[in-house]
Amino acid sequence: MNTIKFIVGVILPYVVVPVFVAGMSYRIWTWFKSPQPARMTLFPAGGSTFREVLAEALLFPSLFRGDRVLWFLAWFFHATLALVFLGHIRVITGAIDRILEAAGMTPKGLDLMSSLVGGAAGILLLAIGLLLLLRRITIPRVREITGIPDVLATLLVVVIIVTGDLLRFSEPFDLKQTRIWAASLLSFSPVIPTNGMFLLHLALSQVLIMFIPFSKILHFGGIFFTQTLIKRS
Repeated sequence: MNTIKFIVGVILPYVVVPVFVAGMSYRIWTWFKSPQPARMTLFPAGGSTFREVLAEALLFPSLFRGDRVLWFLAWFFHATLALVFLGHIRVITGAIDRILEAAGMTPKGLDLMSSLVGGAAGILLLAIGLLLLLRRITIPRVREITGIPDVLATLLVVVIIVTGDLLRFSEPFDLKQTRIWAASLLSFSPVIPTNGMFLLHLALSQVLIMFIPFSKILHFGGIFFTQTLIKRS
């Protein structure tokens, strides 16, 4: 068990970063070399200006015109995911806390905001994630264009959300321990996490990060690297 903790909490974090950077570098290189807009599964290659491309990436107007139910689920999923990402940045770095405290918010108020907003975001993410997963495997026209990697990626995201929700709602886990663990990695004197659910959440999240550059999850980045945009920038 201690070996697993060491691998997940100490070895794997130092592997994730170079794998992610190398994978992203490779994908960007392939986008630049592609003779036509890179294939997207969620965002059609659209706008000819940076403003149009940015609007496509943030608001999904093409998806809205094609499938409003999917647009609703996808937009709220991504928006909530961005909120959760900011929450993780807050926990790991403390930077957002310092900004809000400078604006007059008390530590108690920060903890209450984190509990309410983070809890609601976790529940909403899980609900939408499950709906998107069910959509992939139950709607015939979607199932026809869905591969096993697509289902596994969506399932992995859902399981990560579940473990995160369990950490928040059922595990006696101090989130500030995450900050201590992250700081120890930066100082190359890593502290091995001991909470089992945190280790599971961490392991799955690191697998997802390494998988992102090689999967369709990267559709949000690929839209900025189509040949149309590159040639006109």
